[in-house]
Amino acid sequence: MPEPNGAAPWSEGTTESPASDRDPGRKRRRWLLPTLVAAVAAIVVASLFLTGVVHWGSSGGPSSPYLTFSQAEAKSQSASGSTAGGPWFASIVISLVSPSSILEPTQNVSGFLTDSNCTYYWPNGEPANLAVPATPVTAAVGASAYWLVGLKNASNGLLLETVSDGSASALVTIQGSACEKVAGYLVQFPSGSVDSPTIVTSVNHVGGSAFLAAHPNATELWSGIGGISLGLLGATTPEWYVEYTSCTFPAVEGETGAFFNATVAGLTGDIINNHTGTTGCTLGPSVTPSVHVAPAVVDNSARKAI
Repeated sequence: MPEPNGAAPWSEGTTESPASDRDPGRKRRRWLLPTLVAAVAAIVVASLFLTGVVHWGSSGGPSSPYLTFSQAEAKSQSASGSTAGGPWFASIVISLVSPSSILEPTQNVSGFLTDSNCTYYWPNGEPANLAVPATPVTAAVGASAYWLVGLKNASNGLLLETVSDGSASALVTIQGSACEKVAGYLVQFPSGSVDSPTIVTSVNHVGGSAFLAAHPNATELWSGIGGISLGLLGATTPEWYVEYTSCTFPAVEGETGAFFNATVAGLTGDIINNHTGTTGCTLGPSVTPSVHVAPAVVDNSARKAI
């Protein structure tokens, strides 16, 4: 999903845009997803890259450490029953597919959530380290060792569940002010949403495979959203944003990397747009997104947090 100038939503640099981007009606529809993803990134991606992630016992032992979106969603949905405030329903999902495991010292996210006027609770205690397991190239297409699932409840609270090496566990619950305002726009993934193997296969067909062949140690980010509530106008359909990057994790200061990204329709698996280019590498794929968060959707505190 590009900005009007064609920039990749979580990257900066040169891009190549398909002819379909010149369709103003399609461009207006695509504006909605980066707006919400950028806002939720203030909560979700900060938790992924800044708080540290450990996984505790799951609801039943994992049958495989590499899960598709539908499998991870089912795991997180089942595990969410043990967290107060439910029922919880999956509305947003992020997967980091890394060729090597990532372990980073924890940076305190409490100040971030406090600045956003949010309240939060760590059901299993605040974790000390970031631990994202590697996903080997032998894993099935669309399967990942690490998922972060954002679920919401009837009062617009958010529950972030990690699904790591096949085990689901509650990470943090978030409520209050700006966070509830953002969550209020999110809707549950509808039945009929396509699974991640279809999403990733579509992305690979339009250039993803070529990028991975040229950059065999690339890291992949898959992110999906169930839709955006438009009030009386209903809700948008689910969409996915997939990015492959040669940037290392954690980022190296001054590093420049190549990227390939694509936006995919979540009900059909059809490609909406795709881009390639170079970017200055930063901490995490979307900590400093180039998309503009519209004031009508997210207030200044959420934008400041991003």
